Amino acid sequence: MLLLAKITGSLSGVIHVLFFYMESIAWSQPRIHQAFRVESIEDANVLAVYVKNQGYYNLFLALGMFAGVALLGRRPEVGRTLVMYISMVMLGASMVLLATVPAMIVGVCLQGVPPTLTLIALLLASRVKRGSGG
Repeated sequence: MLLLAKITGSLSGVIHVLFFYMESIAWSQPRIHQAFRVESIEDANVLAVYVKNQGYYNLFLALGMFAGVALLGRRPEVGRTLVMYISMVMLGASMVLLATVPAMIVGVCLQGVPPTLTLIALLLASRVKRGSGG
């Protein structure tokens, strides 16, 4: 289960790096801002500063997840705590997206499913560890 948590946690981080790229670097490309339901370049330009800021939040979440995954092997309790916290933030953000823009269900799933699987895997791994006496 711990391996699954590392894989899904890493996937969560990669997805958030991609969100960073789209929001902070490639935002002005029509294909990118239209994926976020922003149709005109004028609207995209107005939103650019806010979206860039959001992109950096996604990058920092990804970096936190990568650090937590790396620490799972070296400092398990610290890594587990960090991965669980970052996963809950990612999941919470996906629920906000679902509540505010339900039509973006693909984004909700991309943002929310991998960290949910990470949380489940970590919880199952801790149950297995407790059940084995160590």
